[in-house]
Amino acid sequence: MDDFVTPRQLAEELGLSDRTVRQWLRDQGWQGVPYTRWRLTEEQAAQVRNHFRRLG
Repeated sequence: MDDFVTPRQLAEELGLSDRTVRQWLRDQGWQGVPYTRWRLTEEQAAQVRNHFRRLG
């Protein structure tokens, strides 16, 4: 089991495009190094889920 979650996994779970999730992450200032793979902690993933579920 992975210790991280990707935007693609979250997008599939939430019924969104991964581009939408990545853009929101960038808007939050969570992108460390541009053009590297996103690796979100479970805590970060929970924040993404909460944000998009509130909108839905």
